Amino acid sequence: MLNACVPLKMVNINEPFVKVYDNLDGTKSELFLKANDWMIKTFIKANSIIEYSDKDEGALIGKYCMNGEEKTDRYGTLDTRIFAKIDIRVKDSKVRLSIEPFPWRYDSTGTTIFKYSTVNAMIDMNALANDFQQYLKSKKVDF
Repeated sequence: MLNACVPLKMVNINEPFVKVYDNLDGTKSELFLKANDWMIKTFIKANSIIEYSDKDEGALIGKYCMNGEEKTDRYGTLDTRIFAKIDIRVKDSKVRLSIEPFPWRYDSTGTTIFKYSTVNAMIDMNALANDFQQYLKSKKVDF
């Protein structure tokens, strides 16, 4: 499928998607371990990685592949991946989750493979936040 004739626009969400979870059960250390464990279980694609982790500071920062893939064939490589920075901060009984997608290409005509819209991104960010919240409310992380 050719996309040279189709106008692709860059999508940029200017404000990060932020959720704050208050009055959580557990110490800062326990909440940090839950957040870290959630990232490990959620970042299943090889190109989704935890880039920074500091337990004392209560900070976890990662690069998460929200959608798409990289395909290589005899004609070259096509990359439709959409990444987001996920920043988790833990303080006392409070956790802040911030999801900030990097700009991506979008075809509003729907005739190419670049169909991931801002609406899709918001749905996915809400799903991530809900999953994260459920994980924080779950029992302790077992080792």
